[in-house]
Amino acid sequence: MRKNVLVFGILFFAIMFFVSSTARSADWRFPLGLSYISGFGDISDIHEDNLKAEYGGVTKSSDPMPVALTFHPYIQFDNGCGAGVGIGPMMLIIGDTDFFNLPIKLDFRYTIIPRANISPYVRVGGSYHLASGDYVEGSSPGVFGCVGVEFLRKKVVSIGLEISYDTAEIELEKMYGYSWSASPSTIEKIEPCGLMISIFAVF
Repeated sequence: MRKNVLVFGILFFAIMFFVSSTARSADWRFPLGLSYISGFGDISDIHEDNLKAEYGGVTKSSDPMPVALTFHPYIQFDNGCGAGVGIGPMMLIIGDTDFFNLPIKLDFRYTIIPRANISPYVRVGGSYHLASGDYVEGSSPGVFGCVGVEFLRKKVVSIGLEISYDTAEIELEKMYGYSWSASPSTIEKIEPCGLMISIFAVF
């Protein structure tokens, strides 16, 4: 995990150096919004199936919401280039089984018309998921890409829409059968944020 975070940090500062060397002025922006998470249902299903395999289906975890908060502040330069970090959406399951996952991201972006009131943009970068829980076996970094648009960009608070795909994976133990002692299992890889659709306010 420390190695992945170090690589992310080096990548982020390299991006910042590149974009700042080609621009004269910069503007910090702070998008905060809600994201629909396509892979959360798969994670919940594995937890429910594992409970059935271990305890015969007499217990149940809380039903997770596939929508959560996302925060990804970024710095925008006057040439349309920018760089930012992303935190979330946080995923949480609490009950007879526990699960926690917090994606962190570093990205490079390009805003096509940075001074317009309506500004399309693209983002690409790296992602890593800080995951833990009863059945979590590990996680691996990935890359992600986003396309989006910001509306009312010249106002104090603007609005944005975004669709993204993230290849970062977590590994979950998936059990089969029911036994009082132990259940056979395999490792299943899930892309928690494989597809995300987000709406946010930009401050």
